Amino acid sequence: MYKYAILIVGMLIAASLAHDDDAHAKAHETKKQDAHGNFAYSFDVTNGIGAKEEGDEHNHVHGEYHFMSKEGIPIAITYTADENGYQAHGDAVPTPPPIPAAILESLAYIKSHPPHKEEPKSHPASSHGHGKH
Repeated sequence: MYKYAILIVGMLIAASLAHDDDAHAKAHETKKQDAHGNFAYSFDVTNGIGAKEEGDEHNHVHGEYHFMSKEGIPIAITYTADENGYQAHGDAVPTPPPIPAAILESLAYIKSHPPHKEEPKSHPASSHGHGKH
């Protein structure tokens, strides 16, 4: 009985080491670029890490990258980068919590009831001097 337990534990350790052996991972990479500023590259590694990106002479870039989390969950992020900044999309990208209803109602009230601007009070020109004589 103990032989089987030791054998099973040994097999589990070997499988674990084989899965986490990033030192022996193999990579495949492609690159291309032209004289006008257009480019594309990609790489994939046998351990599940990879990325690809393309861009043009106007600094418009789009791409994606992927990897496996420590929990074994596949993570994939797509993105664009242009005059509007960097915008990432994917399930792993943090998102802000929803705005509470009370805040939304307050903002709607403020929008529908703008503050009144007071007219500056005019000072009548004084014909009687308060100045020095």
